[in-house]
Amino acid sequence: MGFSLFRNSIRFYYYIKGKQYAYSTKIKIDRSEWDLKSQRPKARRGKTGEANRKITHELNEYQRAYDLLKSKYKESFTKEIVKREFDRHFQLAQTVKTLTYSDYFNIYLQQKKESDSVKKDSWQKYTRIHTAIMAMQKKAKKTYYLKDFDNAFFMDFIAYLRTEKDISDNTLQRKLGFFKSFLNWCIVSGYQVNMDFKKVKVKTRETSHVSLTEQELQILTKVELSDRLDYYRDLFLIGVYSGQRYSDYSRFNKKYIEGDNIKIRAKKTGQFSYIPLSKKLTAILDKYDWKLRTISSQKFNIAIQEICKIAGFDEIIQVDKFYGSKKVSKDVPKWKMIASHTARRTFITLCLMKGVPEPLVMQVTGIKSLKTLQGYIRFDKKLNKTISQAWD
Repeated sequence: MGFSLFRNSIRFYYYIKGKQYAYSTKIKIDRSEWDLKSQRPKARRGKTGEANRKITHELNEYQRAYDLLKSKYKESFTKEIVKREFDRHFQLAQTVKTLTYSDYFNIYLQQKKESDSVKKDSWQKYTRIHTAIMAMQKKAKKTYYLKDFDNAFFMDFIAYLRTEKDISDNTLQRKLGFFKSFLNWCIVSGYQVNMDFKKVKVKTRETSHVSLTEQELQILTKVELSDRLDYYRDLFLIGVYSGQRYSDYSRFNKKYIEGDNIKIRAKKTGQFSYIPLSKKLTAILDKYDWKLRTISSQKFNIAIQEICKIAGFDEIIQVDKFYGSKKVSKDVPKWKMIASHTARRTFITLCLMKGVPEPLVMQVTGIKSLKTLQGYIRFDKKLNKTISQAWD
């Protein structure tokens, strides 16, 4: 942190997370009056000395203001905050361009990128919601500023996503969550936003996700498949026997073995899972010498649906989507609804049906809350018979 001279104009330079930035104070001084060693005006007598002391006082004010800002914002401290607050404090705001919503969002994403706090899939979700807002802006023929995100905007935005983009309420709630994260960042960073977004909520409904029954799991393990599909089946079964997300069970490796368990940190949450090395899980991993090929989740999902179609999982499932008060229903064969995450749901559902205590299931899956765990449980029609027998 210090000052330097650039074409007779004094610059204040500072560091944030090891990176140097500069701010132009707009204070002019003759190069002959600048002390390169102290990086301050030279000490003089008379009118020149008085002018130099005044400049020194102003530079000290910059340093004091910077220290106060750094203490206030701590980890969320950015060069944008320095510029905005310096402009305001030193009355330069009239020369500064008013930032639009898009400007702030780009700053937000850049900070996320620099801090390496956003994974590739999450990055795409942020940019998709931004793209939708920019499409709304173009349609409205206006430029959005942070103050424009009031209740009326959100009502229009929700209607736009439902009608123009065919986005159902469960997905809509997640998308709004990404945008709210941005607005909360604005608040932490000291930017003025309309607080109406705090009250905006979209009602979520129970999803139509499926899991495999014990019988279907047996069929899946025995169905005749080509060598190509056999590998995809094994990969899916690793997910069933471990209870992990695809992003975690697809990277199992011997280095994660800890005693009789696999200990792995979830890529999504950072939470550790402790997975017992059951005979079935160990057998499949040993089959490939614990070296699994890297496959995209999209390619894997297409393959597992092909396998489940061959296995005859043709039960018709009614899939309901809600768009506010409107419900749209569609009948879909079960195999079309099976994907990589079905393995995790199957593990949780079958474990609880077999009497495995919920705390143990949570420890293996890395799930922290009982509410989240219950969201994975799929209803098994055999429960009807079990309950009936209990009362007959």
